[in-house]
Amino acid sequence: MSGVAGAGVLVAPILGCGSDAPGDGGVDAAPAPVFPVPPLDDGELVGGVRVFRLRLRSGSVEWVSGFPTATHGVNGAFLGPALRFRRGERVRLEVTNELGETTTLHWHGVQLPAASDGGPYQTIAAAATWVTEFDVVQPAMTAWYHPHLMERTARHVYMGIAGVILIEDDAQGVVLPSTYGVDDLPLVIQDRRLAADGTHPYSPGHVPSMHDQMAGLRGETMLVNGIRQLRGVVPRGLVRLRMLNGSNARAYNLGFTDGRSFVQVAGDGGLLAAPVTTTRVLLAPGERAELLVDFGDDPEGGAVALASFSGEVFAQLYTGTMGGAVADALDRTTFELMTFEVGAAPAAPLSPPSTLPPVIRMTADQAVRTRSIVLDMTGPSVTINGARMTSLGASVPAAINFQIPNGSVERWDVSNNSFMVHPLHIHNRHFQILDIDGQPPPVQLAGWKDTVLVAPGQVVRLMLRFEGITDAAFPYMFHCHILEHEDMGMMGQFYIVDP
Repeated sequence: MSGVAGAGVLVAPILGCGSDAPGDGGVDAAPAPVFPVPPLDDGELVGGVRVFRLRLRSGSVEWVSGFPTATHGVNGAFLGPALRFRRGERVRLEVTNELGETTTLHWHGVQLPAASDGGPYQTIAAAATWVTEFDVVQPAMTAWYHPHLMERTARHVYMGIAGVILIEDDAQGVVLPSTYGVDDLPLVIQDRRLAADGTHPYSPGHVPSMHDQMAGLRGETMLVNGIRQLRGVVPRGLVRLRMLNGSNARAYNLGFTDGRSFVQVAGDGGLLAAPVTTTRVLLAPGERAELLVDFGDDPEGGAVALASFSGEVFAQLYTGTMGGAVADALDRTTFELMTFEVGAAPAAPLSPPSTLPPVIRMTADQAVRTRSIVLDMTGPSVTINGARMTSLGASVPAAINFQIPNGSVERWDVSNNSFMVHPLHIHNRHFQILDIDGQPPPVQLAGWKDTVLVAPGQVVRLMLRFEGITDAAFPYMFHCHILEHEDMGMMGQFYIVDP
């Protein structure tokens, strides 16, 4: 590997597998976490490049007593380690596929060359290793990784391949809780539909129904960090929760059962322009939020549950008879996700920041062109601009295949003509929401984002600056992040090309 532009390459099948320890490959062992979180992988610094070695494996987890559920994971049976990147460093990802079938690994929210994106064009054959390098160029944020194989993304994520990426930036200038596993906690929220024998609609030999594909697969079993009914001990003070909606289709309207407020300081693309005190955060699949929760007034040994108050937003996310048909019972009610138990007070208590660095807002007059992006559902079909992406390459319909000159600023007017919510994710480029139905976005949505919830009948206008490494051979994707919809073709692609 050479050159600062970044690259991706497939290596011949490997012979050795290495250690079976989750998160192996890091050179510095992190302190044992107090809270149940994925293992932290700092990588190994080799010749100035930080190297991460990831193995995609099959395994099993016993969520239903006495019945192991077949799973996939990264360096373990389910989910994967938290990868810690640092701005200004170069990283090398060595991804070995031990699943016995082709897959990919996409770095969701990371700005990187198209050849390193890990989308449907960067496939990893069974028993092969994909190696890619790129420079970490963005400020501090929480990203994540998951498979992105054409027409198989939903299954591979549901089987368990997903993990968080913590991007750190020494120049951030904001003091936040940062002891991983103690007061800095990633929470990967997922749902599963488990039968009495532990199987689910994506288990080997099973196929989701057409209803599940159209609605997006939802389940009644809630997992946080891969654990059912998770209970974790937090310090009696300020705690940072890095929330990731890693579900295939379910949105969560997050809050605490005792009604306490908390402070949101970051979204998909990093810090907001100002801290936002609230009691609710709505996250569609693929979205992230960083929350500061103060447990300082709680008695030691006290407990409080994190819940989704989904019934409060049901009418916003689903409309009409068809919307009611694709929603499920949990979409109409409140349900608990996990429980926090309060431990001893921290040695050095922190307070939420009163200010955050400004976010320079883009304006409509900066756009050199405007694109209309129409999300729709008709019969058993989901479309973008009336077209479906059913294959790769030149056969992709022109309506969802864009050539964008490097350095361009565009406005994308995204409208949802269907009866249910669609979260639109755009690879590589973070964007700003210009307005929602003509109104400026609230502060919590006014920062940089890569995934946006678009409700039925809504028009959300986005501002994007396309800059980076040009590549006429490999595109980036944009798609609905309800993964069943993505697999059914609710996806397009764009190339960043020389002006």
